[in-house]
Amino acid sequence: MLQNARMENYLKGLNEGLGIGIAYIPFGITLGLISKNFGMDTLLVFLKSLTLYAGSAQSFFLKAVYELKSGPAEILISIFMINLRYSLLNLIIYRELKKGGTLLEKMIVGLGLTDETVAFIMIRKNKNPYYMMGVNTLPYIMFGLGTLAGSLFGNLIPPFFTKSMNFILYAAFLSLLVSALKANFKYIKVVIIVTVFKIIFEYIPVSKGWAMILIMFLASMTYALITYKEGVKENE
Repeated sequence: MLQNARMENYLKGLNEGLGIGIAYIPFGITLGLISKNFGMDTLLVFLKSLTLYAGSAQSFFLKAVYELKSGPAEILISIFMINLRYSLLNLIIYRELKKGGTLLEKMIVGLGLTDETVAFIMIRKNKNPYYMMGVNTLPYIMFGLGTLAGSLFGNLIPPFFTKSMNFILYAAFLSLLVSALKANFKYIKVVIIVTVFKIIFEYIPVSKGWAMILIMFLASMTYALITYKEGVKENE
């Protein structure tokens, strides 16, 4: 009975995660094509996507290695900082799994989380670890296969179509953001705060990588401070 329930939840998550997986394919193809054009071996491109499962980190990795010619220490520290947000994402999901799920199940769930799957899981409010594993599965597989396809066949894709592929991923994330705002409009504060900091950093002479890190940090701290003050006022 327990095994059947686990499989049922996993298959439900697998089905509902298909849309995110499809959205990841064109982004994976684009990364695979760029990697191949830089001279990276196809097998290495595929393994990179399976082990460094983060589009922003992979994009920075390619730029740092092949354009900026950065050293190993600089690359590792930068990618660590870019992916630091996943610690927060994992904490959000861990809190949802606090009353259910073994440590191994939580670790497996955490390994497959992305910005989009976390947003989707929070919207669905399904706290079953096997459902979450199901949601994570197809995006992971399709992203990896997308990079493999991009490395192998990317040169056959017309340039104008390749350039438009990135928009599909942002459109998928935008749809999740709108759904989250419809469920709880108070999160519009986060959108406004991030937008304000983004505009500010357009005029500050720092690299895009550090700008992104600082925007995430400052926006998080600002929202936390606002929420804390609101909580204090309610308790007075």
